[in-house]
Amino acid sequence: MCNDNTEELERIIKEQKEMIDKLIEAQRTSFRDTAGSNRERVDDAFRSVLSIFTNKEIQKHFVKAGMEFLSGIEELIKAVPVPDSVREKMDMATEATDDFVKDVVSDINTSYKQKATGKKKIKKIDVE
Repeated sequence: MCNDNTEELERIIKEQKEMIDKLIEAQRTSFRDTAGSNRERVDDAFRSVLSIFTNKEIQKHFVKAGMEFLSGIEELIKAVPVPDSVREKMDMATEATDDFVKDVVSDINTSYKQKATGKKKIKKIDVE
């Protein structure tokens, strides 16, 4: 079940990344079309749009919204009458999800601590 949840999370992340990439490319194309040969103006406008997507506060809201959505789905599934064997598997999946989130938070905290002390930790996460 953990693998299913991880795959689902990876699929959601990939879909959101693809959607953002398409939005950015459409915005970039639109800016280039309207700005003509004024490259500096296009670059400034693109940086402004990109700063919206890279804003940590905005990202926090989207991540929280995504987690709330997944929690809502989880509660919906818990409310459905199912056999005990299925309920046990669902509980195992919830535990696996909780462990996954704890691991991600731990990795992020470790990365921030290393960054603060001048040590760099590079970890590649493949979402495709």
